[in-house]
Amino acid sequence: MSIRAWTLAALVAIAMLGACETAKAPATAKAPVTTSAQAPANPEAVTFTKHIAPLLQRHCQECHRPESVAPFSLLTYDDVASRRSKIRKAVTTRKMPPWKAVPGYGEFADVRRLSDDDVALITRWVGDGAPEGDPRDLPPPRTFRTGWALGRPGAVLAMTKPFTIPARTRDIYRCFAIPITIPGEWRFIRASEVLPGNRKVVHHVQTFLDVMGRSVELDRGDGYTCFGGPKFESQGGLGGWAPGLQPLEIPSGVAWGIPPGARLVMQVHYNNPGDTVETDLTRVGLHFTSGPFDRRLNRVRASAWSFSIPAGAPRSSVVARAVVPEELLALSVHAHMHLLGREMHVTARLPDGTKQPLLRIDDWDFEWQLLYSFKRPLALPSGTVVEAECVYDNSSDNPNNPSSPPRVVTSGFETTDEMCQASVLGTSGLTRR
Repeated sequence: MSIRAWTLAALVAIAMLGACETAKAPATAKAPVTTSAQAPANPEAVTFTKHIAPLLQRHCQECHRPESVAPFSLLTYDDVASRRSKIRKAVTTRKMPPWKAVPGYGEFADVRRLSDDDVALITRWVGDGAPEGDPRDLPPPRTFRTGWALGRPGAVLAMTKPFTIPARTRDIYRCFAIPITIPGEWRFIRASEVLPGNRKVVHHVQTFLDVMGRSVELDRGDGYTCFGGPKFESQGGLGGWAPGLQPLEIPSGVAWGIPPGARLVMQVHYNNPGDTVETDLTRVGLHFTSGPFDRRLNRVRASAWSFSIPAGAPRSSVVARAVVPEELLALSVHAHMHLLGREMHVTARLPDGTKQPLLRIDDWDFEWQLLYSFKRPLALPSGTVVEAECVYDNSSDNPNNPSSPPRVVTSGFETTDEMCQASVLGTSGLTRR
């Protein structure tokens, strides 16, 4: 199974977040970036058809196209040339495309960040007056998937009725509790696909499994507001969706089951900047397998609770730790804070005393909680400590601070609360009984 397939499997725990523009701009990235051979080796003219269009196809058009969630399209020369100054600013400040991981702290697959050469290419093109170039150099248009990519699912879990998103509204986080009615206990899944009903307004989707019945109390028929999470401790999930994300396919031999009696909770992030009311009916399609299995999906989550952040403090740190109880072949890492978050450092402290950096983010933004999948699986022995240091800014200088004036903030699930959490997902060997 490819690294991409393992990348997608990490959504079982918690989904990453998207690659399309929303109303709130992330802070400028501070980290150095990698380089690639995008720019011409000689001083030939940089043109849209030969140089810029292929770059936009790779990095931007999944979101920036009609019927997708970005606020404008970047398919044609006119689309791009009319916004060239905005594009140059977005790429030089590292606002777009979003990628928060600092290089040198974990090696990741499918890096979205533009290289230095890519940024220089766009900057030069804009500075030269945005020449269009020879139409014969233009690559064929990208094609985008619609419908079920994996074919007809064995079971479909869906919202009970369409949800209405008013015009000119942003950042609606809505959770929907869905009964799971699948015959048999612990049905094992080989693939999961989240299919948004309306890509124009769905920014991303996360799923959670509720084994305690808490979602029944929260959802009275039309979903419930859930900014920071589902408002309960989840026991994994059934995948997620963001623009460009492929369906989740589990390698053969790895067991991934649904606990008996569990309910599915879908958290959908909506943005509707348009003038028209929109509706959405998002679904999850499941494909099953019967094994045999020799490994299982496993997750280690470091969470800190019962902490407080002083009012007005420009820098306050909280540390969360979790012990790896059995060997874990780590596939991905995901970090979670709310609006006061500024930095996140995730480290694995191995039993032999060595430290393995897993993830570092120096410019946290709640809108871009990306999932970072390792280029190669990392072996974490039993007894390894996963440590997450969360850094917050609770001052009035933080433009994302939801309270004015700042107030003491405690841990919790609400918008004005904070969280400190890092999840590492991987596989462990099955215990034979």
